[in-house]
Amino acid sequence: VGWFLENRPPSNMLFTWSLNTPPVIEAEERGTASLGQRLAAARKMADAGSPVGFHFHPVVLYVRWKEDYAEAVARLTALFKPSEVMTLSMGTLTFIRPVVRKVRSRMMKSRILQMPMEEIAGKMSYPLELKREMFSFLYNLFPDSWKEQVFFYLCMEDKSLWKECLGFEYESNEVFEKAMLDHYFGFIERTGGKPRG
Repeated sequence: VGWFLENRPPSNMLFTWSLNTPPVIEAEERGTASLGQRLAAARKMADAGSPVGFHFHPVVLYVRWKEDYAEAVARLTALFKPSEVMTLSMGTLTFIRPVVRKVRSRMMKSRILQMPMEEIAGKMSYPLELKREMFSFLYNLFPDSWKEQVFFYLCMEDKSLWKECLGFEYESNEVFEKAMLDHYFGFIERTGGKPRG
């Protein structure tokens, strides 16, 4: 983020980071920044007055997933006030069948295809009952102040999950997009792109 800290970006430019647990980053996101490095970079941009957002995407199930995601959320909420965060999304791994075949044919060093999968809307992903557990658990880790001020959403997930996992839903994509834009513009107007220290 060094260039953006030296060359102030427009106040309506949103900076977002994909977050995951250290075991997932080490095993499946090799060569990328650690969780600590991602959070530190986001902290620098927020301190400089830029809007920031986060994506828990993909949320991955494994033996200690609850403990590790709880720790990741605790680190995030300790470093940021909800008033500093514009948006937070959640999602899981979703594959079309040709991608699954390609991953298998390339013998990639990944255990990701060991996940339980079923076909949903023509794509392979976790069964809906597992997604309900994952998203409900993750969302409920956040304090109420975050749920009130941050724009939470499910990224490209089945519409049946919204009400059960987040406690709200949108009647259509158009209504969702308008709500997101209204939140974005309101956030930018409220903060004015000013450094927060």
